[in-house]
Amino acid sequence: MATDKGRKKRDLILDKAKELFIQQGYAATSMEDLVQYIGVSKGSIYYHFKSKEDLFVQLLIRQNQEWINAWVEKSVDFPSFEEKVYGIADHMVDDFQNPLIKVGEEFYISNPENEELLEKILAIIREPRKLYRDIFAEGVKEGLVPEEELDDIAIVFASLLDGLVTSFYERSTDELRVLYKKAVKYFLQGVLHNHKD
Repeated sequence: MATDKGRKKRDLILDKAKELFIQQGYAATSMEDLVQYIGVSKGSIYYHFKSKEDLFVQLLIRQNQEWINAWVEKSVDFPSFEEKVYGIADHMVDDFQNPLIKVGEEFYISNPENEELLEKILAIIREPRKLYRDIFAEGVKEGLVPEEELDDIAIVFASLLDGLVTSFYERSTDELRVLYKKAVKYFLQGVLHNHKD
């Protein structure tokens, strides 16, 4: 069990490493850079993290959990199933403002051969999908979504949101919000219409 002092040191390393990765990018940041910037020994970093990759993965896991926690807090503002579907899409657009997202993309691209790392990244990606499934489960309870299609609908919805991420480079945040809202509208029209047939 980690001590309070150990947790604080680990959090400090994560916080400072995040700052440096955002400033320099993943590939351009060496372990020596991290040691200098954070102000701790290399041994201290290695005590908490197996490698630079592990440190970055832990940063992504923490960020993902923060995104999930923020949604859980926000979700009470969206009482109905449909409002939640629109709400979580908007919450995703908010996350594009996080500069660690760009560094994460560089990290994914720079490690195509590492299967263990790929599994960790896939686990991070799957976490929000659980939230989508929970939202669509509410749609099942409201009689709007077919229960037998629940898992597939959640995966298709996740793919829709994930696929729209590429528009981040072509549109302003406001334009992206409009696009996500339209995408959710079209998606829900298809799901709800097909369920009535």
